[in-house]
Amino acid sequence: MRLTDHVTLVASGAAGFDLTDPLDCHVYLVRGGRHSALVDAGAGRSTQDILRAVRAAGAEPGYLLLTHGHADHAGGAAALAEGLPGLRVLAGDAAVPWIATGDERGLSVDRGKAAGVYPDSYTLPPCPRVEAIGDGAEVDLGGGVVLRAVATPGHADGHLCYHLRTPHHRALFSGDCVFTGGRVSLQNLHDCRVPDYAASLTLLATLDVDALFPGHHEVSLARAGRHLAAARDTVARGLLPRSTT
Repeated sequence: MRLTDHVTLVASGAAGFDLTDPLDCHVYLVRGGRHSALVDAGAGRSTQDILRAVRAAGAEPGYLLLTHGHADHAGGAAALAEGLPGLRVLAGDAAVPWIATGDERGLSVDRGKAAGVYPDSYTLPPCPRVEAIGDGAEVDLGGGVVLRAVATPGHADGHLCYHLRTPHHRALFSGDCVFTGGRVSLQNLHDCRVPDYAASLTLLATLDVDALFPGHHEVSLARAGRHLAAARDTVARGLLPRSTT
């Protein structure tokens, strides 16, 4: 599903557009003049579908940028790394050890199974090739297409958003930090931290964005700053934005 000149949606589950496995988050392909990157990996049960979509788009991604380690976003990292030789898998520092070892407690897969989100048979494969990417680090895809990591803890430790700059467009890949309408994802998990979340939402509202590409639900292709401002304004009143979960 082509979204912009540089961004294609290659996977999306039941909390989105039902393109692939129901557990999948949105998985985005970003193409520049020399390289391409995937943002998030899905849950790992539709990796072949993702690879087919990527190759149909004429891309061979060199980067996988994970917004965080929850299974619907990072469960497919190991299989994508196997299917795309040379792929660099990048994630926030706090999440790297959990992703590298497939730590289902650290990544709250155990809580997801208890809640019925993941079936008991689901396993999160370790991805030892994952590397840390720091706040402010940039991935240059060529042709003026650059992705910058933005540390946004709150939904989960090590959560990152990625700010996309192109010659004529700005976008934010927001993972599970913020959604259209200024909604958020607050969950009763060990690393969901309200004060950090509020600070992250305030920070994101300072970014110049045309489009908002979250990890689930609707995308916004124009005037996306209004969604970030809505979350910031709620936080500024001492309240919390409405949660999607």
